[in-house]
Amino acid sequence: MNHISKKLCGLSAALVLTASAALADTADSALVQGGRLNLRETPSLTAKVLGQFPTGTLVEIIESGDEWHHVEVNGKEGFMMAKFLNTGNARIEAVVRTNTGIGLNLREEPNTKAAIITSVKNGDTVTVTQKSAEWCRVNVNGQEGFMSTKFLAFAKQPVSSTGKVAVVNNPRDTQVLNLRATASLDAKVLDYYRNGVKVTILSAGDTWHKVQVEDGKVGYMMAKFLKMTDDTASMQPFQAKVVNVNGGSYVNFRKAGSLSASIIDRIDVGTSVTVIEHGTDWCKVVIDGVEGFMSTWFLRF
Repeated sequence: MNHISKKLCGLSAALVLTASAALADTADSALVQGGRLNLRETPSLTAKVLGQFPTGTLVEIIESGDEWHHVEVNGKEGFMMAKFLNTGNARIEAVVRTNTGIGLNLREEPNTKAAIITSVKNGDTVTVTQKSAEWCRVNVNGQEGFMSTKFLAFAKQPVSSTGKVAVVNNPRDTQVLNLRATASLDAKVLDYYRNGVKVTILSAGDTWHKVQVEDGKVGYMMAKFLKMTDDTASMQPFQAKVVNVNGGSYVNFRKAGSLSASIIDRIDVGTSVTVIEHGTDWCKVVIDGVEGFMSTWFLRF
């Protein structure tokens, strides 16, 4: 073997080792807990928000700290508050989705030349314990290895809800109400429903409501054919945007639902917050993992 070939072989081996180390040597993985958590540019509550991630999101910890962790999530790098990241048995499920439909290899190392441990059928579920842009560390029936991230489909986050429930209310019992893909009479019909079927209002509009039907399907129904009820959906956290009807640039975030309660922070107009309890005058919300209260009148759902 000549000198150049030896150099190329050495470089190739180094690249394989580097690829493996880049994922395998990561300090830890963690799951977001306590509502939507901000990813910030620097370890400060006043730092620029790079993104918001819901409970259950898997993040990679690059460097651990007492108050903040330096993390990577969905290809973005930044800082998250340590107390709202659960590092104990951080794992999520994913489904194998290949282009060919013949399955996906579980490999010993995160590269396509690594030895194959086993092959997983298309559509089967695997447990992801570590995630990066190109490779995931996964567990398949007790066997640990690596799979290509692009061939894994991750579970969607729970659908946000206003907590309001309505029933289909056609003018005549013989009629049905269409569930459409978008808020248009020309949109594809996903299904149709008779009177009395319950739907959860995900977002309300004057002409159309975005809804989730009892059977789990999500789409749009005409508002005039839905009758609101006194029932409430099982309260799933949902998103709201901070507004200021008085024209100010911020809204107070308080320790209790009262104007006399102490102020935790002042939240800029336009900020997204997670609502965990909805009331007529006050909502209990989570911001950066911190629970508090904001006036319902200053939140847009």
